[in-house]
Amino acid sequence: MLPDYEIKRVPRFTQQLDAVIFFVWMLLIIQFCLFFLFQQNDQAEGMRFRLVANSNTIEDQHIKNEIKKNIEPILMQYENNPQQTYVELEQVVDKLSEKLNEKISISTGLALFPPKVWDQGITAQSYIDSIVITIGNGRGDNWWCSLFPKACYKEEPKKDEKPKFWVWEWLKKKFYT
Repeated sequence: MLPDYEIKRVPRFTQQLDAVIFFVWMLLIIQFCLFFLFQQNDQAEGMRFRLVANSNTIEDQHIKNEIKKNIEPILMQYENNPQQTYVELEQVVDKLSEKLNEKISISTGLALFPPKVWDQGITAQSYIDSIVITIGNGRGDNWWCSLFPKACYKEEPKKDEKPKFWVWEWLKKKFYT
Protein backbone atom coordinates (compact mmCIF):
# COMPACT_ATOMS: atom_id res chain seq x y z
CA MET A 1 0.00 0.00 0.00
CA LEU A 2 1.33 3.44 -0.93
CA PRO A 3 1.33 6.18 1.60
CA ASP A 4 -0.85 9.15 0.84
CA TYR A 5 1.03 12.31 0.19
CA GLU A 6 0.05 15.73 -0.94
CA ILE A 7 0.95 16.84 -4.46
CA LYS A 8 2.02 20.45 -4.47
CA ARG A 9 1.58 22.41 -7.67
CA VAL A 10 3.72 25.39 -8.63
CA PRO A 11 1.52 28.45 -9.10
CA ARG A 12 0.82 29.28 -12.73
CA PHE A 13 2.30 32.78 -12.35
CA THR A 14 5.68 31.34 -11.29
CA GLN A 15 5.75 29.03 -14.31
CA GLN A 16 5.06 31.94 -16.65
CA LEU A 17 7.70 34.09 -14.99
CA ASP A 18 10.28 31.30 -15.30
CA ALA A 19 9.44 30.90 -19.00
CA VAL A 20 9.81 34.65 -19.65
CA ILE A 21 13.14 34.79 -17.82
CA PHE A 22 14.42 31.77 -19.76
CA PHE A 23 13.27 33.36 -23.05
CA VAL A 24 15.01 36.68 -22.25
CA TRP A 25 18.25 34.88 -21.30
CA MET A 26 18.23 32.93 -24.57
CA LEU A 27 17.68 36.12 -26.56
CA LEU A 28 20.53 37.84 -24.72
CA ILE A 29 22.88 34.93 -25.40
CA ILE A 30 21.95 34.85 -29.09
CA GLN A 31 22.39 38.60 -29.42
CA PHE A 32 25.73 38.50 -27.60
CA CYS A 33 27.00 35.76 -29.95
CA LEU A 34 25.80 37.58 -33.06
CA PHE A 35 27.30 40.86 -31.87
CA PHE A 36 30.78 39.40 -31.49
CA LEU A 37 30.51 37.24 -34.57
CA PHE A 38 29.74 40.22 -36.79
CA GLN A 39 32.16 42.57 -35.04
CA GLN A 40 35.08 40.25 -35.70
CA ASN A 41 34.19 39.72 -39.37
CA ASP A 42 33.35 43.33 -40.06
CA GLN A 43 36.63 44.05 -41.78
CA ALA A 44 36.70 46.59 -44.50
CA GLU A 45 37.38 45.38 -47.99
CA GLY A 46 39.49 47.07 -50.61
CA MET A 47 42.85 48.76 -50.97
CA ARG A 48 44.58 50.32 -47.98
CA PHE A 49 47.32 52.91 -48.04
CA ARG A 50 50.45 53.16 -45.95
CA LEU A 51 52.98 56.00 -45.81
CA VAL A 52 56.24 55.27 -43.98
CA ALA A 53 58.66 58.06 -43.07
CA ASN A 54 62.45 57.80 -43.28
CA SER A 55 62.73 58.46 -39.53
CA ASN A 56 60.93 60.21 -36.71
CA THR A 57 62.91 63.46 -36.99
CA ILE A 58 60.99 66.68 -37.50
CA GLU A 59 62.44 67.13 -41.00
CA ASP A 60 61.38 63.64 -42.10
CA GLN A 61 57.91 64.12 -40.67
CA HIS A 62 57.61 67.39 -42.65
CA ILE A 63 58.59 65.52 -45.81
CA LYS A 64 55.96 62.90 -45.01
CA ASN A 65 53.33 65.63 -44.58
CA GLU A 66 54.39 67.22 -47.88
CA ILE A 67 53.97 63.90 -49.67
CA LYS A 68 50.59 63.38 -47.99
CA LYS A 69 49.35 66.75 -49.27
CA ASN A 70 50.43 65.91 -52.81
CA ILE A 71 49.02 62.41 -53.04
CA GLU A 72 45.76 62.98 -51.18
CA PRO A 73 43.76 64.22 -54.19
CA ILE A 74 44.96 61.26 -56.28
CA LEU A 75 44.11 58.68 -53.65
CA MET A 76 40.58 60.06 -53.30
CA GLN A 77 40.00 58.97 -56.92
CA TYR A 78 41.34 55.46 -56.34
CA GLU A 79 37.97 53.73 -55.99
CA ASN A 80 36.71 55.08 -59.33
CA ASN A 81 39.71 54.10 -61.48
CA PRO A 82 42.39 52.06 -59.65
CA GLN A 83 44.80 51.48 -62.57
CA GLN A 84 44.84 55.09 -63.72
CA THR A 85 45.14 56.31 -60.14
CA TYR A 86 48.17 54.08 -59.50
CA VAL A 87 49.90 55.37 -62.66
CA GLU A 88 49.25 58.97 -61.56
CA LEU A 89 50.48 58.12 -58.08
CA GLU A 90 53.75 56.71 -59.47
CA GLN A 91 54.29 59.88 -61.52
CA VAL A 92 53.66 62.15 -58.52
CA VAL A 93 55.95 60.06 -56.32
CA ASP A 94 58.74 60.28 -58.94
CA LYS A 95 58.36 64.07 -59.19
CA LEU A 96 58.32 64.43 -55.41
CA SER A 97 61.40 62.24 -55.13
CA GLU A 98 63.30 64.61 -57.44
CA LYS A 99 61.84 67.77 -55.90
CA LEU A 100 62.54 66.76 -52.29
CA ASN A 101 65.81 65.03 -53.15
CA GLU A 102 64.65 61.92 -51.29
CA LYS A 103 64.42 58.29 -52.33
CA ILE A 104 60.68 57.55 -52.36
CA SER A 105 59.47 54.13 -53.43
CA ILE A 106 55.97 52.87 -54.08
CA SER A 107 54.83 49.27 -54.07
CA THR A 108 51.64 47.26 -54.09
CA GLY A 109 50.82 43.87 -52.67
CA LEU A 110 49.92 42.23 -49.43
CA ALA A 111 51.04 44.02 -46.29
CA LEU A 112 50.56 42.89 -42.71
CA PHE A 113 48.13 45.14 -40.85
CA PRO A 114 48.13 44.74 -37.07
CA PRO A 115 44.91 44.27 -35.08
CA LYS A 116 43.17 47.52 -34.35
CA VAL A 117 40.22 48.64 -32.26
CA TRP A 118 37.94 51.06 -34.07
CA ASP A 119 34.65 52.68 -33.11
CA GLN A 120 32.94 50.12 -35.35
CA GLY A 121 34.64 47.12 -33.75
CA ILE A 122 37.84 45.13 -33.89
CA THR A 123 39.77 44.29 -37.03
CA ALA A 124 41.97 41.23 -36.78
CA GLN A 125 45.59 41.17 -37.87
CA SER A 126 45.77 40.11 -41.50
CA TYR A 127 47.55 40.55 -44.79
CA ILE A 128 45.64 43.07 -46.89
CA ASP A 129 46.12 44.35 -50.43
CA SER A 130 47.73 47.75 -50.05
CA ILE A 131 49.79 50.53 -51.57
CA VAL A 132 52.90 51.30 -49.54
CA ILE A 133 54.87 54.51 -50.05
CA THR A 134 58.26 54.41 -48.31
CA ILE A 135 60.47 57.45 -47.82
CA GLY A 136 64.19 56.71 -47.62
CA ASN A 137 64.93 53.77 -45.34
CA GLY A 138 61.36 53.65 -44.03
CA ARG A 139 62.41 53.46 -40.39
CA GLY A 140 60.03 56.11 -39.10
CA ASP A 141 56.53 55.86 -37.82
CA ASN A 142 54.01 54.83 -40.39
CA TRP A 143 50.42 55.78 -40.95
CA TRP A 144 48.12 52.84 -41.46
CA CYS A 145 45.09 54.22 -43.21
CA SER A 146 45.20 57.40 -41.15
CA LEU A 147 45.76 59.35 -44.35
CA PHE A 148 42.41 58.65 -45.92
CA PRO A 149 40.05 56.55 -43.84
CA LYS A 150 37.17 56.96 -46.30
CA ALA A 151 39.24 55.75 -49.23
CA CYS A 152 40.84 53.08 -47.11
CA TYR A 153 37.76 51.54 -45.58
CA LYS A 154 34.96 52.42 -48.01
CA GLU A 155 32.64 53.21 -45.12
CA GLU A 156 30.17 55.96 -44.61
CA PRO A 157 30.91 57.94 -41.48
CA LYS A 158 28.75 56.64 -38.66
CA LYS A 159 27.29 58.54 -35.77
CA ASP A 160 28.98 58.09 -32.44
CA GLU A 161 26.28 55.78 -31.20
CA LYS A 162 26.87 52.94 -28.82
CA PRO A 163 25.50 49.55 -29.88
CA LYS A 164 22.06 48.82 -28.52
CA PHE A 165 20.83 45.46 -27.41
CA TRP A 166 17.24 45.21 -28.47
CA VAL A 167 16.34 42.89 -25.60
CA TRP A 168 17.64 45.40 -23.07
CA GLU A 169 15.81 48.23 -24.85
CA TRP A 170 12.61 46.16 -24.84
CA LEU A 171 12.96 45.45 -21.11
CA LYS A 172 13.56 49.14 -20.38
CA LYS A 173 10.43 50.09 -22.32
CA LYS A 174 8.42 47.38 -20.60
CA PHE A 175 9.42 48.20 -17.03
CA TYR A 176 10.65 51.81 -16.97
CA THR A 177 7.93 53.59 -18.94
